[in-house]
Amino acid sequence: MATRMWIVLAALLGVTPAEEPPKPSGYLGVRIGPLDAERRATFGIAEEIQEGVVILDAMAGTPAAKAGLKTGDVLVTFAGAPVRGPDELIALVRSRAPGDEVAYVVRRGDGTIDGRLRLGSAPDAPTIAIEERLDRVQRDIEALDRRLRKSPRTIAEWLAAETRKAEEAQERGDREAVHRAEIRIELLKEMEAEGVRGQMDRIEKKLDRILERLGER
Repeated sequence: MATRMWIVLAALLGVTPAEEPPKPSGYLGVRIGPLDAERRATFGIAEEIQEGVVILDAMAGTPAAKAGLKTGDVLVTFAGAPVRGPDELIALVRSRAPGDEVAYVVRRGDGTIDGRLRLGSAPDAPTIAIEERLDRVQRDIEALDRRLRKSPRTIAEWLAAETRKAEEAQERGDREAVHRAEIRIELLKEMEAEGVRGQMDRIEKKLDRILERLGER
């Protein structure tokens, strides 16, 4: 069921493998989280620290671990740029190449640590590519969720409209249009059965499993 759903989502939303391998990006080797109330309480982070990301784990043997970064550190700048959230750090790491030396600043307890590290290469590029595509699918599902909420149509009405499109395409002999309509019908039926939130939760759990295996970057 789950495998079929990934195929349906990928086909519907146009998520296809890159035609040529992407250029390798830098690898830091940390799991990170936003600087929120939960993590402040968990790691005893001072309220005066207003920006940064919390290091949840520095994976053994990675550039982060070799540089001495630790669980509970708050990474506030990276490569000379402020880090205001996980997405910014991921973008900064991806913008660099393996072997690049970058400066960083972390807050640890009451102190500040300035350091430099050399980025490595991602250990499993194909899996990271899958994670990136799933991330795109998740964003597209969220956009679809917003469209469904704003639309005056019910899912049943969408299903009826897509069924008509499939029938019209069949009469024209347009096999591609029939195929895409059938994909949309299947997705809408599953949405009707368990709701858009169920689809999003399933994607989020898949992403969590991948990130547990790889670390954030």
